[in-house]
Amino acid sequence: MKTFFPALLMAGCVLSGCTAGPAPVAQSVGVKFHSVGAGNATPENLRDGIDVGSLDAVGLDPAKIAAGIQQIERGDYGNIHSLLIFRQGRLVSETYFTGEDWNNHVGSIGLVRHNRDTLHDLRSVTKSVVALAVLIAHERGHIASLDRPLFDYFPEYAAAHSDRAKATITLRHALTMTAGFAWDESAPYSDPANDGGQLSRVADPIGFVLSRPLATPPGAAFEYNGGLTQLLAAVVEQSTGSDIETFTRTNLLLPLGIERSEWARRRDGQPDADSGLRLRSRDIAKIGLLFADRGRWHGRQVVGADLMDQAVAPHIEVPQKPEFEAAGYPQAYGYQTWLSSFADDGERVTLIELTGNGGQHVYIDRARQLMVVTTAGNYGRYYPAKSSLELYFEVVHAALLDR
Repeated sequence: MKTFFPALLMAGCVLSGCTAGPAPVAQSVGVKFHSVGAGNATPENLRDGIDVGSLDAVGLDPAKIAAGIQQIERGDYGNIHSLLIFRQGRLVSETYFTGEDWNNHVGSIGLVRHNRDTLHDLRSVTKSVVALAVLIAHERGHIASLDRPLFDYFPEYAAAHSDRAKATITLRHALTMTAGFAWDESAPYSDPANDGGQLSRVADPIGFVLSRPLATPPGAAFEYNGGLTQLLAAVVEQSTGSDIETFTRTNLLLPLGIERSEWARRRDGQPDADSGLRLRSRDIAKIGLLFADRGRWHGRQVVGADLMDQAVAPHIEVPQKPEFEAAGYPQAYGYQTWLSSFADDGERVTLIELTGNGGQHVYIDRARQLMVVTTAGNYGRYYPAKSSLELYFEVVHAALLDR
């Protein structure tokens, strides 16, 4: 097995969403507090819409999973807060860990005994949820076309697109991070040069984003830009009459049986669509299962299958450093969603990734019917020990008995 490098190692905050939130949490060793499904035990069936099963029944080696959980407890993968493993649509391992974290976006840091009822920051996994809201609004006729010009929704900012090229920016460009605005989220969050950090502090985030000059023609290049997600949330509100929190709760979360959620608010009072959603780990998994099953949830099509296929199609290549290309890490971007491909001992592994700063990840391997959810407190740390992606490959993928 080769060593794998996660997206967030390649370009820092650019690939994982550093916007909005307190300072990074200090590294700590994970100490197991509460676990369900460690080793070969079957997770508890809570009748919450999540089917459960055993590791050995779905072709995963219980001993390797148990050994991986011990590695997490030692801190080998940094400050991990939860690890949920699914195969063939069933939850087969569910483990929570004690680790440093903050609560309710207020920056109070302490040791948190994470468990299945803990709401956890999603960071930029929030972006993928916003994309689903856009697709639902489009499917229901509120948004006529994903190729409609973005500025059509913001006539009050007409002066900001005096550049004719800006008038060609569409919703699809915003979904795929190809709008072309000059934008940089590579600096530390506290640095004024970080546009994502600025976004969380300005009184008018919409105007702040739309007034940026173009660096590339719309559609020509990828540039990670959390401001575009905030624009998409505003489009949902203008199209449906409900803010992103209300629309998402009614049309996405509740249909999945997700009853508890929180959103951080920006200075202007709007929900933080870039990185502000908090969910329980099991409920994060429900979002992942929707991606895994082309928008279906227990036979109900929550999001159209064709639109879900578009969401995880490789719309734009993400620029890579030569050393990562040599390591076999091609990557692309869909609709607020990452697509990665790896060479592993002669076989190709393709992942759909929902990714957030600090170790918030959903890894989906449709070909092997495998999905892993992690939450963590490695905020702003890109070499916490080993990465969550290494955890995925070294512990879960390596436990496959039929690979």
